[in-house]
Amino acid sequence: MSERHRELWYALIAIVVITAIYAVAYRQAGSFPKASGLVGHGIGILGFVLILMTETLYSIRKRLTDVKWGRMASWLRFHIFTGLVGPYMVLLHTSMRFGRLAGVAMLMTVVVVVSGVVGRYLYTRVPRTVEDTLPAADVVAIDQRAQRLAARRGALATWRAVHVPLTWVLIVTALAHAVAALYYVTLAR
Repeated sequence: MSERHRELWYALIAIVVITAIYAVAYRQAGSFPKASGLVGHGIGILGFVLILMTETLYSIRKRLTDVKWGRMASWLRFHIFTGLVGPYMVLLHTSMRFGRLAGVAMLMTVVVVVSGVVGRYLYTRVPRTVEDTLPAADVVAIDQRAQRLAARRGALATWRAVHVPLTWVLIVTALAHAVAALYYVTLAR
């Protein structure tokens, strides 16, 4: 398994296993398990916890530069894994119904995941130093490489400025959905 794409393979394996478990529940129920049922709630809650872990743990580790809780590359792989598996579980939780606030939360989930895929692509395209951009050449080429590097870093910074707020909108929307669901299931009866 390639070291560069290991988290993608792990996510794919997890998605296949989750799909198999969900297929058993589908077969037993004769239809998609209800979002409000045991399987639906379980998969939705676990998916949401993974989404929260995706945002919070990686962000906290990035900001704690003095603390050495593993390599940042490992945390990024974990971030990507949970950022793919968690939303997939939330998708299964919907029972393929996308109305009201839950539909908005699912739409935001899709937007954030697509944004994350774009970010992963951009991240792999931004060299760490000017020397990493092209083979050694003359001074003019070094200046061109520096300009390209600055443009790529600018694109990554712009992506991050969009991705992070979208992620928080997703979390707030998902929390609102959870609170509303709890209210209507328990208190409004």
